[in-house]
Amino acid sequence: MQAGFSKVRITPPLGTRMSGFGGRDQAHGCDGVEDDLYVRVLVLEDAGRRLAIAGYDLLFFQRAFADRLTAAVVRAAGVEPHAVLLNASHTHSGPCVDAWGYNGFVPPEEAYRNSVEAATFRAATEAVEGLHPARLKAGAGVSSLPVSRRKPDGRGGVEWRPYPGGEACGSMPVLWLETECGRPVCLVYSVACHPSTLGGWRISADYPGVASALLEAQFGAPALFLQGAGGDSKACVITNGHDGVAASWRSGTSADVAAAGRLVADEVAAVVQAGLTDCTPDLAARMEEVRLPLQMPLPGRAELEALRADETGAGLKRQWAGRQLALLAEGDQREPAAAVRVQVLRIADTVRMVAVEGELVAELGNQILARLGAGVHFALGYSNGTGLYLPSSRMIPENGYEVESYFEYGYPAPLAPGYETVLGEAIHKES
Repeated sequence: MQAGFSKVRITPPLGTRMSGFGGRDQAHGCDGVEDDLYVRVLVLEDAGRRLAIAGYDLLFFQRAFADRLTAAVVRAAGVEPHAVLLNASHTHSGPCVDAWGYNGFVPPEEAYRNSVEAATFRAATEAVEGLHPARLKAGAGVSSLPVSRRKPDGRGGVEWRPYPGGEACGSMPVLWLETECGRPVCLVYSVACHPSTLGGWRISADYPGVASALLEAQFGAPALFLQGAGGDSKACVITNGHDGVAASWRSGTSADVAAAGRLVADEVAAVVQAGLTDCTPDLAARMEEVRLPLQMPLPGRAELEALRADETGAGLKRQWAGRQLALLAEGDQREPAAAVRVQVLRIADTVRMVAVEGELVAELGNQILARLGAGVHFALGYSNGTGLYLPSSRMIPENGYEVESYFEYGYPAPLAPGYETVLGEAIHKES
């Protein structure tokens, strides 16, 4: 196998609009930098096959922009499009690169997107130029960082509160690449947890940035973080708030980000130090689009007009209703399904990456890993775009944000129970 790695800074200029928290993001742009953001690209080659894995310190990107970034990697690295994996860390303290409900569906600043595309091309170019023989090792541990944010309310629903007894995806896979003489090339790791620790208007990569910097200092190896199935999990360091009723999430500080990053770095380091298993490279990639059914019937004109006229309702929901009415007026252009990409990369016989275009919840991540069986496997959300939240069917009757947020992404209805059967069939074809 040959491997090459590069990282390029993508910290935005001051004043750039941010993305991650609705009220903040519409007030004004970023006014400082807590720590820099990067795109990191790892290129692997073996037996005439080449894969590229790109990690971004960004909230997410929708498909059109993801396609631009993929094209940049293809041009620079000579990789087939289906063999390019793009993963966003999902930091909530990063810049806006795509229109989203809580950004008012306003298009992002094109100059910044152009700079991210150029940085991606440069990183992929440098990664290919740095290709040299490498050995692959792998191992896995468990991260204690993620905590469920779906606490049962006792009435069949859920509250947005810390729920340590709830399901999290604690799997923490680790890949280590080194030259034949033992010099480190890249450390790849994944944690399944929202990087939504820090509020305010300062740019930050959140805990993944801290963890990667600490790991790079400790091992002398560039570190590549990939976001896992963390759609319904937040960091344990901010579980100790209280809103006068019960335990609640609190707004974190720079110290909390540092503590979360240190926790992750220590957990990853423990996996490396415990000893990794040598792997025989066996590169392969496939990607397909699946159509996940929505709940039917879709809301009709009367329901949508009532929502748009309800001054007591959320402004974003009223705006969404207006957009849906416009689609109805054009002969009902609404789709009864959500189109989501599913990608599977095989790195070795016992190492796979499953990358899904959506905010994958912990329960689905655990199901994916269980089906993959023995080995070191990555269940990744926020990859190659981000279509919408992907809750489990069990969650749908409970409602809660992960179920109800479909409108933020422009969809006309929630996902239908049982939809993950379609998702699973695409993921596990090869397995």
